[in-house]
Amino acid sequence: MKKLLFLLVSAVALFGLIGCSNSEGSANTESSGNDSGEPVEGGELNVAISADPNTLDWMYTGESAARKIGWHIFEGLFALNQDYEAKPLLAESYEVSEDGQTYTINIREGVTFHNGDPVTAEDAVASLNRWLKVSSVGEITNEHVESVEAVDEHQLKIELNKAYTSLLSDLAAPKSSAVVIPKSIAEAAGEQPLTRDQLIGTGPFQFDSWKRGDEIVITKYEDYASKEGETSGLTGAKTAYLDAVHFKVVKDPQVILNGLKTDLYDYGEGIPLDLYEVIETTPGIEAETSNNGYSILTTDKSEGPFEDIKVRQALNAALDKETIAKATYGNEDFYGLDGALFTPNQTAFYSGENIEDFSNYDPEKAKQLLEESGYNGETIRIIFANDYSDYKKIAEITEQQLEEVGFDVELESYEWATYLEKWGEPSNWDMVVISWSPFFSPNQAGMVGQDSNSSGWYNSEKWQSLISQWATAETEEEKQQILADLNGTLYEELPFEKIANVSNLDARSEDLKNYTSWYGPRFWNTWKAE
Repeated sequence: MKKLLFLLVSAVALFGLIGCSNSEGSANTESSGNDSGEPVEGGELNVAISADPNTLDWMYTGESAARKIGWHIFEGLFALNQDYEAKPLLAESYEVSEDGQTYTINIREGVTFHNGDPVTAEDAVASLNRWLKVSSVGEITNEHVESVEAVDEHQLKIELNKAYTSLLSDLAAPKSSAVVIPKSIAEAAGEQPLTRDQLIGTGPFQFDSWKRGDEIVITKYEDYASKEGETSGLTGAKTAYLDAVHFKVVKDPQVILNGLKTDLYDYGEGIPLDLYEVIETTPGIEAETSNNGYSILTTDKSEGPFEDIKVRQALNAALDKETIAKATYGNEDFYGLDGALFTPNQTAFYSGENIEDFSNYDPEKAKQLLEESGYNGETIRIIFANDYSDYKKIAEITEQQLEEVGFDVELESYEWATYLEKWGEPSNWDMVVISWSPFFSPNQAGMVGQDSNSSGWYNSEKWQSLISQWATAETEEEKQQILADLNGTLYEELPFEKIANVSNLDARSEDLKNYTSWYGPRFWNTWKAE
């Protein structure tokens, strides 16, 4: 039960993120924000973070707070570039058999763990076997894996039970990531989260210390063996110019902003949108944004009233999503109205087909559909976490819009941990407000995962059929058609109501040079001005 609760809290914590989004997705592109000049070696960086992670075991958890620190410490065989394409990282090269069932992967030589031991195929095999059990993404992949075995010191083979073209995307996903750790640690940890003395990876920084509720410190790994090539996303060349990065837990955004002004902090994350203009007009501070997925309303489809498709259609017609998004996020530069399964900046997965019913606001049609449905006036309970102001705003405006067409609505707010417990049982709610961070393959979309609280107990033969087709799709044409069909299914079956694409708002000092933003803060290849 402890393991189950930890997984629930860790996995959902990733999704419960607040922020804002650019409709074109430019907030998530690889970009340099300043005239960098010559690199400066040394110095320490102070980063204000809004939450203390439950664990830094990036394989074990999908929690965003763990990811933003973990990817400095750990690396996998593959990683995503800025276009969300899987590229080799610890892997040197790979081959796929003609039948698509055997992947032979060659590991780069000369790479060492932070304890000085060389990385071998045995380490990768032990790590992947653990990932297949403890990771939410790994569990999906495990359905297709027959075996993972070392061939020699630097080569391993993954045998599949049938062709599965999403394998590399799964291995590269920066959510519950397939990182490589020493074999002895992978086997000792098993299905439990890594302890602090087990936080040993291959990244440009290594774990140093952690004072719970205060700060986490990582330091430069002097013997880091970088991948060659242009830096893009989590791939390519990485250099640790800084001696150390201090991630300091600061929950008050005004304290973060004041600290940036006084040089107490060099970077601050999770800044509320209402402080955006302050950041823009404050000398020496720059705004940084990164894609944060999208906000949604999920209905409980296991029982009435939302098991009735007509009631869900009435809900779709009752929601003025533009009004909800504008009132919640304010600045149009930081949210986008788009009905696709993926966001526009996820160019490898985005399709704009079959999303016309996203903006289907028609109160009169909603009233008619409600009359035709089996809805008999029962109270609709909408639950949300009161830790996040955007959840509260979405819930309040939704209540108003639904009552205008004939729904009886009651809002219930809970602190985060209680909210997660309530979400787990269908008897506790009819609709939940939540945000989902980016995912990197259709089969990783938890809001449509079959028969789970995350999807409101969605069960669809059509959706499962399309996911099976995706697993074997080889051409871009096939993939685009499946993506279009997935979009269409969202509006035929209405498993959830998408509100808006959103992004995080962070801020940094102008003294932080050569900084690039992509899906969250990264501090390799950057330095502080002298």
